[in-house]
Amino acid sequence: MSKPTDVSRFFEDLDGGVLAERLGTILSHAAGAATNNPTKKAKVSIDLIVSNIGKGSQVAIIHKLAFKIPTEHGDQAETHTTETVMYVNQGGEMTLEPKNQLDMIGHAHRKPTQQRQENDQ
Repeated sequence: MSKPTDVSRFFEDLDGGVLAERLGTILSHAAGAATNNPTKKAKVSIDLIVSNIGKGSQVAIIHKLAFKIPTEHGDQAETHTTETVMYVNQGGEMTLEPKNQLDMIGHAHRKPTQQRQENDQ
């Protein structure tokens, strides 16, 4: 049985959160440019290429964010391409960290704050 990838989390994880932040900025800029130039249209596109890494359960996600925004006398365009490695968990769900990762040794820095305070008393 397949388990769908959490799309919101997926986009937040791509490029360490930079892609989602950049997308938000570009969408706002595109909307403003389209409003200022009502006879022209802005275009924003995201291309995702998923490829296997070796023989394990990891994939490389190449993400390309491109936009073309109208200006008063033409347009402005840019393409930005980066890559993020993701784990493929049981059912096909992609996450930044594997779901089956164990907390090795139980390091104190991984414990919730309340539990650390209780242990210190």
